[in-house]
Amino acid sequence: MKKIGIEKINLYGCSLYMNQYDLALARGRDPERVLKSYLIESRSLNPPYEDTVTMAANAAKPVLTDQDKRDIGLLIVGTEGGVDFGKPISTNLHRALGLPPRVRNYETKHACYSAVAALDTALNWIAAGLNRGKKALVIATDFSRKHFRKDHEFVLGGVAAAVLVSDSPRIISYELEKKGFWTTDVYDTFRPSAFDELGNNQISLYSYMDALEGSYLHYVENVGDVDFDTYFKKNVYHMPFPGMSFQAHRLLCNLAKPRKKSEVVASFNEKNRPALRYSQKVGSTYSGSNFVGLCGVIMASDDLHPGDRIGFFSYGSGAIGEFYSGIVCEEARKIIENMALDDHLDARRKVTVEEYEQIENLRETYIENPNFVSDLSLLDNWFDSYYKGKGLLYLKEVKDFRRVYDWS
Repeated sequence: MKKIGIEKINLYGCSLYMNQYDLALARGRDPERVLKSYLIESRSLNPPYEDTVTMAANAAKPVLTDQDKRDIGLLIVGTEGGVDFGKPISTNLHRALGLPPRVRNYETKHACYSAVAALDTALNWIAAGLNRGKKALVIATDFSRKHFRKDHEFVLGGVAAAVLVSDSPRIISYELEKKGFWTTDVYDTFRPSAFDELGNNQISLYSYMDALEGSYLHYVENVGDVDFDTYFKKNVYHMPFPGMSFQAHRLLCNLAKPRKKSEVVASFNEKNRPALRYSQKVGSTYSGSNFVGLCGVIMASDDLHPGDRIGFFSYGSGAIGEFYSGIVCEEARKIIENMALDDHLDARRKVTVEEYEQIENLRETYIENPNFVSDLSLLDNWFDSYYKGKGLLYLKEVKDFRRVYDWS
C-alpha cells in the first residue's frame, strides 16, 4: 500500500495568552494545585477581531506555496465554532487562501473529533485514487466561549492546525488499515447556541474513558497481537486539557497489564509527556488536539526516530472515539522545527485577568450582531504591534451579517 499522510503542518496559537497561575489567584484557587491538575501553564486567547476563519487562514498560509495551492483538490475544515449555521467557513478560507475554483470544500462537525473525521476522509480520498494526483488541505480551528468563574474556566483555550495531506508524506504516514472506533449517544459537552458551551465534567470523563477503551480494543481486534508497551513508541491522546493525557495513558497501561502508579508515571513521562509541549501553552485544543500533540511529540522527543510508530486517540463529545496509528517520516523533525512554533507562541502578548474579561465581554457583543466594525484599538493598539504589515487575516467588519475579512 502506498504511503499517505501529512506532508506539511502548522499551528496558529492566537496572539494573546493568559497565565493560569494569575487566573487561579484571581479566582481564589490554589495556583499550584490548578497547574498540577490540568498541566496547563497558559491559555491562548483571541482578540475579538479574530475568529475561527482567521485562525485557520493564519495557520495555513505560511505553509502553502503557490504550487501547493494549485495542487489542492479538497479542503475540509473541522470546527465546532462555525460563524454561520449554513455557509461553511471552508468557503471563506477558499477565498482568503486564493485556492483554485475546482476544489471540493466543506465543514465537518463532531465536537473535538471533527478534524480527525476530516483527515480520515482526505486519507481515503487519496488512497482510493479519486484525488487524481491532487492533495487535501485539512484544517482544525476552535476556541472557547466565555466561562467566567466556572470550574472548567481553567481548561479553556484555542488553536488552529493546518495539515497538507498527500501521497508524499514527510511528517507522518498513517496506517489506514489500522483503526478502531467506539460510539454512543451522550450529552457530555455541547453547544446548543452560538452563545453557549455547556458540559458535565463527570459525564465527559466517563464517556472519554469508555471511548478510549472501546476504540483501543477495536483497534487491537482489527490489528491482531499488540503489546501496548512496545508496539507504540509514543502515544498522543485527545487533550480537552493536557492533564487528561495522564488519565488516558493510565487506563491503557493498566488495560495491558496491571501495574504500580510509579510504573504508570514512568511510562507516561517516556511515551506521552512530550506530546504536551504545545498544548500546555495554548490550553484546550479542541479538534486540533491530535495535530498539536503530533507536533509536540516530534519536537520534544529525543528518542523518536523515522520508522517509529505513534498511537493516536481522538475523542468527540456526543460521542465518538477513534484509535489509529502512523509511522514517523524521515523529515518530520526538520519540517516542524522550521515552523518555529515556540517562537510564534513566545511572541504572544500576556494579558491580565481584567484584560481577559474585557476581551471576552466585547467578543460576546459581536456574536450574532448583524453590523459592527472590529475595534482594533484594544490593548494599547495591539493590532498595530502584532498584525499590521504582517500579512495576518483579521475580521474587519460585519455588514448585514456578511463577514468582511482582510489581510493586515
